[in-house]
Amino acid sequence: MFELKLEKNWYDAMYKRSSVRAYTGAPDKEQLDRLGVLCRKLSWQGITVRMFKGPGLRSQIKGTDVYAVIVAKKGTPMELEGYMGEALVLEATAMGLGTCWLGAGFHMDVISRNVSLQNDEEVHCVISLGKANLPAFAPKRKDIVKVCGKTEEELAALGVWQKEAVLAARLAPSAINMQPWKITADRSSVAIEEPQFVLYKKYAALDRGIAMLHAAVGAYHAGREAIWKKNEEGYAMKA
Repeated sequence: MFELKLEKNWYDAMYKRSSVRAYTGAPDKEQLDRLGVLCRKLSWQGITVRMFKGPGLRSQIKGTDVYAVIVAKKGTPMELEGYMGEALVLEATAMGLGTCWLGAGFHMDVISRNVSLQNDEEVHCVISLGKANLPAFAPKRKDIVKVCGKTEEELAALGVWQKEAVLAARLAPSAINMQPWKITADRSSVAIEEPQFVLYKKYAALDRGIAMLHAAVGAYHAGREAIWKKNEEGYAMKA
């Protein structure tokens, strides 16, 4: 689970990515073809990622009619939806495109027809894709101490990969930018736990999966290939 070939260009993409709702146009054919290849690679372990062009997005998304749908078999951890979906987001960002995770900004009836949704499948989110209307900006994030209880210097004392993993997870998008994670780090692992109180609990697991992908990319940038495993509190990554 959570096994995925990471790409080096996703690291820089994490620092460039921001949520985009206004676009100047849809991705071109070459970009769509490249993203389509990645969607097929992301479609396993109970997840299918599919690209569509046409109706389906609500009016708050302007200037593009292209979106990706994350289809999950019932019982598949929502963290995996976030993990695979954010891989698509980072690749699109690396290509110069804008993206936005949407939990409510789409017409579910249209999406269901497009994907021929089966009784054992669910759709919780889609991702809009297009040419961004404005340059990317760095969204506000919690102080690193609030995220993991350690300063950057204390993280660096644990190890380079731990520091990179936590800093990368801190950049992950989440529902209304709540950053609903509890991150811990020691000399052997980085863990993301489910906090006791979450305002948007419906999306907390998906948000956690997005942060897990970021952490894995951070560790990869530091020269470590990390593996996430489920534990009693959430998920832990050792590299």
